[in-house]
Amino acid sequence: MPDPDPAPVPAPTASRHRWAYVAGPLAVALAIGIGAAGFYGEFASRDVEYSIPADAPSPDTVSVLVTVQRIEPAAREMVLQVLVVPKGANADAGEPAAPSRDLVLDTSSLTTAPLTFRAHERITARELRVPLDGVVSFFPFDSYRGELYVGVDAAGEPAPVQLFVTDHDPGFVSAPVAQQSDTGYASAALRVTRSRSTYILAWFQLIVMWALGLSVLAGAVHIVRRRLGLVWPAMGWMAATLFALVGFRNAAPGLPPIGSLIDYCAFFWAEAIITLSLVLVIVQGVRARR
Repeated sequence: MPDPDPAPVPAPTASRHRWAYVAGPLAVALAIGIGAAGFYGEFASRDVEYSIPADAPSPDTVSVLVTVQRIEPAAREMVLQVLVVPKGANADAGEPAAPSRDLVLDTSSLTTAPLTFRAHERITARELRVPLDGVVSFFPFDSYRGELYVGVDAAGEPAPVQLFVTDHDPGFVSAPVAQQSDTGYASAALRVTRSRSTYILAWFQLIVMWALGLSVLAGAVHIVRRRLGLVWPAMGWMAATLFALVGFRNAAPGLPPIGSLIDYCAFFWAEAIITLSLVLVIVQGVRARR
């Protein structure tokens, strides 16, 4: 009798493993490259610098350097660092950082009186708080509007002003939507929005909350359908997820108050789904034990 056909020899898998060893590092490198490109794009979008007016109106211009240190949405305020730099005839010949005559800086701050800089005394940076109009509960789609105004008097006379603004808050982007300037003052109407990275994190939180809630619901349905009783590891996982979501929600940038848009769109729903799933598993488990 002829010999039966030999069993098929499995194809070598060395090439498959080789491709796996190559594809893994390539995927990691690609992810790092996309992340780096996103970071530099985000950094470029937040690197906001502008001047009002664009060119110095006079050699004796008083430059007002404003740095946006941070945005406080809950207090609806913008915290600024202001530095006055006199030039030309308004600068002290012996000390360039000091004015040659008394300067009075008026601003749009509602909590700080006009700033006075004495003649021949070195000027130091001051902190100001400018009010904003907006509602933080719309997080992450909240936006704010405010007016940045500076006016300078030199010995009782309006001085030519040039306003320079730099934004250093990583969580927000402020940009002028209108601007005005004349002898003695410069102003800008600002629109403040969340940065791109904040939007990405907020959307990630929305997706994760729904994913965890639906995962717990799927596990609860499986346990109930198969009448598995009280599955303690599963119930421990559900309870841990219930409380872990609270900390995850509080990791939102700026800690928006409870009742924000993100809560009504994801957090409240996820907590309700997980709670009902846990109760359903316990009730079914008790009935199965009886």
